[in-house]
Amino acid sequence: MLIREIGFLFDLDGTLINSQESVMNSWITMANEAGIPLQALIGHHGLPAEQTVRKLLSEREESEIQKWVKRVTDLEISDVDGVRAVPGAIELLTELTERKIPWTIVTSCTKDLAVARTRAASIPFPKNAVTFDQVTRGKPFPEPFILGAERIGIPTDSCWAIEDAPGGVTSAKEAGCTVAGVLTTHAREELMHADHLLEDLNEVLVKAGL
Repeated sequence: MLIREIGFLFDLDGTLINSQESVMNSWITMANEAGIPLQALIGHHGLPAEQTVRKLLSEREESEIQKWVKRVTDLEISDVDGVRAVPGAIELLTELTERKIPWTIVTSCTKDLAVARTRAASIPFPKNAVTFDQVTRGKPFPEPFILGAERIGIPTDSCWAIEDAPGGVTSAKEAGCTVAGVLTTHAREELMHADHLLEDLNEVLVKAGL
């Protein structure tokens, strides 16, 4: 029997790293400066910053939208205090690398932000990672995971996508991946469209039969 090679596509924030403190501080600062009610920030985790800012400031001019996208991104890049690897993340990525199992990161961060956060968390940042500034439409659209699968040379239907947010799960499912939702930032009920639900990353290889 022919055994197909499996690849892994990891979301970053909430999946491999905990950046909640940095995210919260940066978005609250930006919202206060831009005159956005803080309650409007709820429910946007896992979506690209630009998409979120566009929703929050849909009635403002394009130049102002771009101004606040840049502002919140700059704040996040400069504030990496408290950014750390999720328990088991470094060990899992090390094992995949040692076993020569293809993997990469598929994130809604820009490349500069992803590099800053992975460096702060001591997570390796692969050259073939997919960042928001490399796609036309980010999560929840499927393009990021389609590109991630292409970059590791594995068909999407042989890829496991590991996600913590509903938009990311939708993106990966639409791309044709098997999706494991980790219960780090969202409740089980919010990730029920994933194929598998994980309490932590240590379950990934077992679920995948590896």
